[in-house]
Amino acid sequence: MATISFASSCQFRSGSLLDAVTGASLTIAQDGNSLFHQTDALSLTPGEIEIAGEVKKGGMVDFKNHYKREVVMKEAIPDENGNIQFKGAYRYIGYTLFDLLHPFIQDKKNAALFRPAIDLYVVIQNIDGESVVFSWSEIFHTTNPHQIMIATEAAPIKPYRKEVDYQPGSIWKVVAASDLYAYRELINPATITVRSFDKKDYVINRDLDSANIPAISIVVEDELLPTIQVKEDRGGRIRYYTTFYGMGMGYHESEYFEGYALRELLEDSPDIFNSEWNRSGLVCFAGVDGYRAIYSFAELFNRADQSALILTVPDEHTKCNGSRVFLPVDFYADRSVKLLAEIYFFREFE
Repeated sequence: MATISFASSCQFRSGSLLDAVTGASLTIAQDGNSLFHQTDALSLTPGEIEIAGEVKKGGMVDFKNHYKREVVMKEAIPDENGNIQFKGAYRYIGYTLFDLLHPFIQDKKNAALFRPAIDLYVVIQNIDGESVVFSWSEIFHTTNPHQIMIATEAAPIKPYRKEVDYQPGSIWKVVAASDLYAYRELINPATITVRSFDKKDYVINRDLDSANIPAISIVVEDELLPTIQVKEDRGGRIRYYTTFYGMGMGYHESEYFEGYALRELLEDSPDIFNSEWNRSGLVCFAGVDGYRAIYSFAELFNRADQSALILTVPDEHTKCNGSRVFLPVDFYADRSVKLLAEIYFFREFE
């Protein structure tokens, strides 16, 4: 049984850093302790961003209304043979998706049937028609927000005993500091489209008192794969301690969740190192009562913090006859679908 913990951070910028208490501008000098700030940031050529889709009022982003933030990340991508192609380590400065999307109030087209905003996702497209996807929750409902940004400045993070030449490029781009590998980098983004899940119909039935789900269906686009079962006699269980906190009702008593990493239970699902699935893949988890939640494929299988989504083992502690989903980095409990009946993989393209 493994117990996992994690921590991360993001800084806040308006030209230079802003003191959160006084509002005074701060400058991080290169002769200080931070190894992240020993090089100057270079400006990337910017463009324009339009917000569209399921929002009350779309339109162009006015960047004058937003401060900049800062993230650090190591960029690498496995090649077709599985060898890691390291591109460099960088400090990026720019506008996070959290901040850019915050003023554009979501307006789910299926809100009358399913109100929670946990089945939303965004598709970001660039001027060449390429796109990447992110779940709404990995932007707004995580314990570590502001990790996904449109970078307008970049600085290499260099080792001090070796000469390197890390080139971040010259045009603004989408970067995800929460990702292990940089599959979701997107040069010259132009449109952010908000969408709700509509690939399948899951009938809402809130009158179910209890249910026993002996197996969980796995569907990859239109192909039904062998079901999986979460059994207590498997080895390698993971236990996550939690303070379970819902968007609507707040704290729910639950000391921990215990189960198996999803990636260890899937045998015939898409390859977790597949570039296309990491860029455009999404996963819907649906309960027997029709409750559902959306995760991006990369959010599940390409995490820089290596935290694993688990399917819990049904027992007296969980007070649930079927398995449920649990991802420890979620601030809110609402994506923890219980009585899990189906896991549906799909891809979203512009």
